[in-house]
Amino acid sequence: MPLEGISLDIVGTLLVAGFLSAFIDAAVGGGGLISLPAMMMTGLPMSTVLGTNKLASMMGSMTSTLSFLHSGKVDKRLAARLFPLAFAGAAAGALTVRVLSPEFMRSLVVVLLLLVTI
Repeated sequence: MPLEGISLDIVGTLLVAGFLSAFIDAAVGGGGLISLPAMMMTGLPMSTVLGTNKLASMMGSMTSTLSFLHSGKVDKRLAARLFPLAFAGAAAGALTVRVLSPEFMRSLVVVLLLLVTI
């Protein structure tokens, strides 16, 4: 089990990073720039780190989507036509993460995080 024997310092850091990233994500977006490196430092497998980050992102997106749907601001026909493309892209991304080596993924995520901050 990856988190076996995890220290209270790391748990505390993850809790603070989680709250901070959720606040920033709700206010202006981009909370993953905080949560992703925080989870990476725990030594979790990259597929777990990326999946956990995506789940949190998906919850925020789902809340916004439901709000827009209820307000009538969504073109449902267009959304229905684009859904298969979004699903295919998500599936391709998930399969890619599973195929690439963890070392390569870790390096790639670090480089991409640095590029996003520029």
